[in-house]
Amino acid sequence: MAGLGAAWALEGARRGGAALEWDLYEREPRLGGKVLTVRHDGFVVEGGPDSALAEKPWPIRLAHELGIGDRLLDANEDVRRSFVLWRGRLHELPEGLVLTVPTRLLPFALSRLLSWRGKARVGLDLVLPRGAVARAFRDGRAAADPGLDESLAAFVRRRLGDEVLERIAEPIVAGVHAGDPERMSLRATFPLFLELEARHRSAVLGMVARRRARQRAAPRPAATGGQPRSYFYSFAGGLQDLVEALVAALPAARLHAGLGVARLAPGGEAGAPPGGRYALTLDDGRLTVVDAVVVATPAFAAAGLLRPLVPAAASLLDRIGYVTTATVSLAWRAADVPHDLRGFGYVVPRVERRPVMATTWSSSKFAGRAPAGHVLLRSFLGRAGAEGPAELDDEEMVGVVRRELRETMGVAAPPLFAHVFRWPRGMPQYEVGHLGLVARVEAEVARLPGLALAGGAYHGIGIGDCLREGAAAARRVLEAAGAVASGDGAGG
Repeated sequence: MAGLGAAWALEGARRGGAALEWDLYEREPRLGGKVLTVRHDGFVVEGGPDSALAEKPWPIRLAHELGIGDRLLDANEDVRRSFVLWRGRLHELPEGLVLTVPTRLLPFALSRLLSWRGKARVGLDLVLPRGAVARAFRDGRAAADPGLDESLAAFVRRRLGDEVLERIAEPIVAGVHAGDPERMSLRATFPLFLELEARHRSAVLGMVARRRARQRAAPRPAATGGQPRSYFYSFAGGLQDLVEALVAALPAARLHAGLGVARLAPGGEAGAPPGGRYALTLDDGRLTVVDAVVVATPAFAAAGLLRPLVPAAASLLDRIGYVTTATVSLAWRAADVPHDLRGFGYVVPRVERRPVMATTWSSSKFAGRAPAGHVLLRSFLGRAGAEGPAELDDEEMVGVVRRELRETMGVAAPPLFAHVFRWPRGMPQYEVGHLGLVARVEAEVARLPGLALAGGAYHGIGIGDCLREGAAAARRVLEAAGAVASGDGAGG
């Protein structure tokens, strides 16, 4: 998605009069990265992400630029409930819980997910002082030191206590990042928490103030050019609607799916065509020379490409870890599923030691994901320190998921079909100090004009983040090449 975001920005500059040519090389046989939608027999099955966040508007802007704003689809707010599997039972997350922070007293007090001692510990957030990192944010010192950080676990434990960390925060963030909160960078993954603590001192009071401000904003429907009404949104035909529209709007001759870059070297390398700063050796052995390069690959692939040019940056990129994950989607006739499926699904805490870390009730979360009288469920496997379930063969993986759904939801009937999607080293891990590490990488890369990095390994893993990063990288290399982009491109 970062590569497509860069391509859209470059094409916008070309159409705006900039004298440039560009090409997009993708080793995989399809474009779109982890955005992968399978459609058949009335089902819409997502292999990677199934939604985007309304707070990150770049895909929404891009959809309107591409003329598919009318295909934007809000999540089903009528069933916006989520659950946690705790000690073998599904417990509803308290109404008013935002990420991990409660904003409504009564639903939180009545929840059976936490003990009374755990609930009382949350109340201490109202009187506890700011932490050291939040004080640095408040005093304006954090901007000058991107390495100033703490773990997500340390923040949640400090503000809200061990029970919230174990039973709410860890399973929720694992469902998003597949990470370990003890190692995850708070500043890189949930900077909102630091901002709220810096401004309001209390995470609870800060989140309440933020919720009230959002309620006063009264967003317009996405199809009219505004924001989606729900926190999550997708497209009528799945997220691949956006990829297909974007690919169709770009010149086909510039898109090279199934052809990767094997090597990146200085432009003056022997055997390379004359001119240009960089020589690219393609997988088919051809050499091409260019003035600028956007490297929109995973960090480990970027490290291999950059090592001949910027060895210090390559060594730093090797320190960004990845986790292997997988999703399994299964379909049933509605009569064969005894659960009412009134909700978005459930997450599973690490301490439960189960192979499935979350299950989304896809046909409840978004309209049109299954034909009438049918349901579609999607389970996630693989998390930091527990990647084994995501590395099973297809038959074993489906068997594991079916056993889990039988135990947690009573689904015993055989499914109509199962789709397995694997993402080896698919989820970058933002560990404590991540922003400082990325700042050092970017400083090294900046020494070479016309070279830029983009992708989910740096400043955000979501679709919107990747589109934004790709467009920003395109603008940087355009400036280095002396061209000027017209407009923001990719909504950036």
